[in-house]
Amino acid sequence: MRPHRPPQGFIALVTVLVLMAVLLAIGLTVASVGRDEVLLSGIVQDGDQAFSIADACVEDAIDRFKTNGAYAGGSFSLDGGACVVTVTNLGGNDRLVHAEATYGNNIRGFDANVTLKFNNAGNAEKVTINSWLESN
Repeated sequence: MRPHRPPQGFIALVTVLVLMAVLLAIGLTVASVGRDEVLLSGIVQDGDQAFSIADACVEDAIDRFKTNGAYAGGSFSLDGGACVVTVTNLGGNDRLVHAEATYGNNIRGFDANVTLKFNNAGNAEKVTINSWLESN
């Protein structure tokens, strides 16, 4: 009696199927990691955009002091995001300018401590920036 042997090509077929399963698993893993990287890069870009908007809002507030020494802040849209600026009188000619920008789901903010030198019209003839820090 002859020993039982698998049909010819059976081992090759099983090997190919196992190899395909392994390659499919590797491909799916790489695709998943790639998709996650794309999502993370979008989050980073939105954060960078919010950072830039907040920075621009502080600069805008400093410019507004030059035409309105009593500028107290406000909110506005900029480059697809939103920005809220508040100005706190620290006494004398010192002001704290706080800007908070939102872009997508990201929020960034800056605090700038400035000293204003007023002209006769009550506008800031000169703005000295004492500090400019990213806030939480």
